[in-house]
Amino acid sequence: MTDDELLNIIEHEEANCIGTTSGELSTQRQKAMEYYYSQPYGNEVEGRSQVVTSEVLDAVEGIMPSLMNIFTASDEIVRFEPQGPEDEAAAQQATDYVNYIFSRVNNGFLVLYCLFKDALLQKNGFCKPYWEEYDSAEKESYKGLSEDAFTMLAMGDDVEILAHTKNNDGTHDAVLRKSKKSGKVCLDPVPPEEVLIARDTPNELKKSRFVEHRSKKTISRLREEGFTVPDDVGSFESSAEYNMERLARTDYDDSGSRQEDSGALDKAMREVWVAEAYLKVDFDGDGIAESRKIIKVGRHILDNIEFDGIAIVSGTPILMPHKIYGLSLADLVMDIQLVKSTITRQLLDNGYNQNNQQYEVLDGMVNMADMLTSRPGGIKRVKAIGSIKPIVAPLLGAPFTGLLQYFDQVKESRVGKRSFAPGPGADVLKGTATGAEIYKTWDDERTLLIARILAETCVKELFWKILELVSKHQTAPQIVKLRNQWVQVDPREWKNKFNMTVTVGLGTGSQQTVLQGAMGIMGIQFEMLKAGMGGQTVTPENFYNSAKEYSKAVFPKKADQFFTSPKLMPPPQPQVDPDLQLKAQKAQMSDAQKRDKMEQESQMHAVDVMKELELQKRELAHDAGRVGAEQAHDSRMKGADMAHEAGMGAVQMSHDMNKTAAKGNGGAASSPSPQIIVDQNEGLKA
Repeated sequence: MTDDELLNIIEHEEANCIGTTSGELSTQRQKAMEYYYSQPYGNEVEGRSQVVTSEVLDAVEGIMPSLMNIFTASDEIVRFEPQGPEDEAAAQQATDYVNYIFSRVNNGFLVLYCLFKDALLQKNGFCKPYWEEYDSAEKESYKGLSEDAFTMLAMGDDVEILAHTKNNDGTHDAVLRKSKKSGKVCLDPVPPEEVLIARDTPNELKKSRFVEHRSKKTISRLREEGFTVPDDVGSFESSAEYNMERLARTDYDDSGSRQEDSGALDKAMREVWVAEAYLKVDFDGDGIAESRKIIKVGRHILDNIEFDGIAIVSGTPILMPHKIYGLSLADLVMDIQLVKSTITRQLLDNGYNQNNQQYEVLDGMVNMADMLTSRPGGIKRVKAIGSIKPIVAPLLGAPFTGLLQYFDQVKESRVGKRSFAPGPGADVLKGTATGAEIYKTWDDERTLLIARILAETCVKELFWKILELVSKHQTAPQIVKLRNQWVQVDPREWKNKFNMTVTVGLGTGSQQTVLQGAMGIMGIQFEMLKAGMGGQTVTPENFYNSAKEYSKAVFPKKADQFFTSPKLMPPPQPQVDPDLQLKAQKAQMSDAQKRDKMEQESQMHAVDVMKELELQKRELAHDAGRVGAEQAHDSRMKGADMAHEAGMGAVQMSHDMNKTAAKGNGGAASSPSPQIIVDQNEGLKA
């Protein structure tokens, strides 16, 4: 299939889509936006009241707080369920990480707010989850680097040397730019008028055969995304730029006033409308249509690839079977706003007539200048009494105000939000508590039904897309803080391992009901514990769950700070039977007494042995002393003899040396010879 044939198929699908600028759906959404802004209806009469009431705005804004609180009161909007016991820890980590991406990486509150408000006002809300790759660069300056340090810093493909100087001392000064490629999941709310959908699409958007998203981008942005775009590329500007839905949204405050963009001066900054089409088409000619994603500007195709899922999710507050588009709250109350505006105008006109009555006058008998001048305390000059007569207009009172109240009740029954007038009568007060609770429960059920529909359609699909994107595109583990702990997360291990349930809590209006229910459950648990059923029907984990639900109702985002799961606690020490423990203590005491007695006996025996050894030691020492004295005397005598002989030998040797020295010096006086003293006790001394 050629590109021209593919473009012809896409243009044919675009012309037959629901949501085109000339279709009935576009007209209804434009009207809803105008009613929300309380714009004039076009039937106003000059000089008469032109007030426009705000039933559409009241209905939408009245339900938004409860709806947002249902989804954002807790940090855990969705929960992934494991398919097997081995996936329990991974499922909990996936739950925490995907909620982290939604709430922290993206502005999850704003995404849900725009998505829900579009749905409540314009039938369907849309959101586009996608993976965005981006480059981040940091400029770093260094001075006095050593050769090794500079070499290490300059290594790597992601480092660019911007400036480098080698100093005389061998050090380096350098300016480096470090680039880092990263990616993240992005969530963008999409205006409803930018989405075209095949007419036969059922309730699930992913089953549609054709979906197209139109968005406005600059040529520079397209080139940054990797597309080759000529400067003179065409666009379908007339059908998208002047879309009446878009103008109804932006013209209220002139934010959509048409201004010439900077493209006239800078071609790269020229804005064009980009179409991202998802369709089933037999592009490869094998006789089987495959799912393809085509990105185009006008009739210029930028990309044509196969895809495995439509990158748009959609939700509606009031489902219509077998149709992608449902009903909005605006559809339910627009007619009531028109009727109430008409009645209010008539009441105001009647009030104006009462304060500024019409008169009949006798021609020529009244000063007409005085009649045409209306001022407090003014004078009307007449030629005859009775020349001026007021024309009395009936006062529109109770019937019309009762009619307004009737339409208020109709609106409340359609939307599901009741208002209670102050100061009820005594007969009403008798049943106020019960009646108010009944009405409140009914209102909550309507709100919860809308929340459940949105949860099971757009919210659930949105979180599946987040999980799918991080599993496919996150190429390395990340360290993030989940549940107040730093953990390593690798989504590549999660693919096709989980089921998912969407956690939809109760709004603030039902907080008291949750608290009472949790307290009641804990009371029953305590009674079972008293009855001896602890460990049979009531476990520590059951108590923990009840307390956690109570804390979640009071502090939805801090429930984990008050209680710790028994699963995370170390196993308790086994309890010992008191009787057995007493016997063991007695046995230990008996053993201890025996050991003490044996120690005393052994110590006494040791003392006796030591005494006997000491006596033997003294006897041996006495004998050794006597023998030693005799041996010492003999040794001293032998030593004295040896010393005497050594001394005599030394004297003779000194005498011989002196004689030899005297001969050598020619008869010179000889130096005195050294004295040799022999001490019998000390030996030889010089």
